[in-house]
Amino acid sequence: MPSCSESDLQTAIGAVAAVGGTVNLRPGCTYTLTDAVPPNADNGLPVITNRVTINGNGDTITRAATAANFRFFEIDGPNGNLSLNALTLRNGHASSGLGNGRGGAIWLRGGGSALTLNNTSLTSNTADTFGGAIDNDNGTVSVNSSTLYNNTARAGGAVFVSPFGGSGTATVDRSRITGNHATTLAGGIAAAVGTTVTLTSTLVTSNEVTGTNAQGGGIAQAGTMTLNRSTVIGNTISGNNAQGGGIFNVSGTVQLTDSSVTGNTANGTNSRGGGIFNTASGTVALNRSPVIKNRALGTGADGGGIFRTSGTVTLVNSPVAGNQPNNCGSPSTVPGCS
Repeated sequence: MPSCSESDLQTAIGAVAAVGGTVNLRPGCTYTLTDAVPPNADNGLPVITNRVTINGNGDTITRAATAANFRFFEIDGPNGNLSLNALTLRNGHASSGLGNGRGGAIWLRGGGSALTLNNTSLTSNTADTFGGAIDNDNGTVSVNSSTLYNNTARAGGAVFVSPFGGSGTATVDRSRITGNHATTLAGGIAAAVGTTVTLTSTLVTSNEVTGTNAQGGGIAQAGTMTLNRSTVIGNTISGNNAQGGGIFNVSGTVQLTDSSVTGNTANGTNSRGGGIFNTASGTVALNRSPVIKNRALGTGADGGGIFRTSGTVTLVNSPVAGNQPNNCGSPSTVPGCS
């Protein structure tokens, strides 16, 4: 890259977006984008339709505070494939008129689209609808040793995964999903029916959902989700009928192995499931995965640790203890939980 200018960045990425290639950013740069790339007002950078790698060298790409709303990247299937290495994307904003407000920083659009993040940070991005940092519609996302922090959306404060007629997938390894916000569903990760999400050695912490009928402070999901050696800690939902301070599972399957659900809170009248809420024939299976010191607070609150309205919850070497006002409802709604 010849300089740290907006025009040089847009030109370099434009040269490879449709044909494929690698862009090496100049170390020590903050690229401040003031305008979307014509003729597409949705995105600050050219649409990715081929295999592109951007080596960030620790740089930051940010949307100027005074700029119109736009996300950074749209990745279109069937061949769009973007890898970001050692880069920060900050202050993107997909408003409701831009791709229906999907993906504050990055939007994967359609089958075959793919995104890989390595040692990358997506921070302070906003989507008016889905996926404050990333909205994945029928694509494949891989997040490695990366951080999704302080992003905001209506659903999926950090990430929203949707099959969109296909089978959206996401894998998150050795990463942090922290301090993200949603107004209805999933402060951290939201995953729809038909999706597959795997978290390994990952921390989901300090995410929140606020508002009536809030669901899933850390995670809300209806697909197939697996947590291995991961931690869901210190997430919060607040408002009347708040459900699932740590994890909200509806009609899907969640498997936790060597993973803990600790110190999460559901706060509000008739709040349920400070740690985990399971409903609508969903299945939650915990193996060596403690549910400890979670809270359901407010008038009529129940199930400080786990609350099951329907479906199946199984505990194998997984203590449910020290939760408030009780561990699994009164009387217990989870077999084997006192």
